[in-house]
Amino acid sequence: MQRLSEDISTGKRVRKPSDDPIAASRGMAIRALRAGVAQHKTNIDDARDWLGATERALMKAQEVFQNAADAALRAGNSTLSGDERQALAQDVNGLIAELVDLANTEYDGRYIFAGLKTLTKPFVLTENTDASGVTVTTVTYEGLDGSKQVEVEPGTTMQVNANGGEVFMQGISEAGNRNLFQILVDLRDHLLAGDASSTYYDDIASDVSATEAAQDRIMNLVTGVGAKVRRLDRASAKLSEDEVELEALLSKTEDADVFKAISDLQLQETVYKAALGAAAGIMQTSLVDYLR
Repeated sequence: MQRLSEDISTGKRVRKPSDDPIAASRGMAIRALRAGVAQHKTNIDDARDWLGATERALMKAQEVFQNAADAALRAGNSTLSGDERQALAQDVNGLIAELVDLANTEYDGRYIFAGLKTLTKPFVLTENTDASGVTVTTVTYEGLDGSKQVEVEPGTTMQVNANGGEVFMQGISEAGNRNLFQILVDLRDHLLAGDASSTYYDDIASDVSATEAAQDRIMNLVTGVGAKVRRLDRASAKLSEDEVELEALLSKTEDADVFKAISDLQLQETVYKAALGAAAGIMQTSLVDYLR
């Protein structure tokens, strides 16, 4: 009766290995699987946040090149004055600095475009200061391209990082094999040169095409990130289903049938009371009663 009482009070049929060695062993295995599911869900949450930070940074980079494209289109206007071109050049110079900041985006204290050197700021700009102001001269990459893999399901990994060297420093064939920073630097320098350069309008036309190619490149990257997020969502949903199934299996393995336990306990109590009653009757019978 004591064990039935404990089954009812705890809701557990298996509380220690000796209660049912086979069920206890199976319960340990199920718990290990459940812990694995929880870890994979944690991995997915971290990967989703990392990809979300990547997507937001890329979308802002897309805005940078949209603004650069607008500036390039304005620069092609033959009625633009020299001062207006200089002002546009300074605007583009600001866009270069803004793109560097985006390339140095952090998530959870780690640089998302640094490859495998996530604790090192990946992009460093060099500026020149003169009478005309501060201009960005070069941008260097100090990260280390590599694949940041996360296990999202048992035996299944996914690369969640976008390497800065590939995103920002790789040449774009449609832009004359210029990288994202060089496209902006060239646009700024062409604006600074102005129409005193015999190739100014051809250069600006090339810059317009290059900024459009840069936008296409970035949107392709955003699309790839979105595809990974959707894959993570599917994996997370599957893990949630697995979690429910494992919980049900663990309950079936270890939990007590409380209603049955109550019924069995009541039956045992009835039998016990009947036995006590019979024993009490025997104790009350004296030797004289037997001699009669």
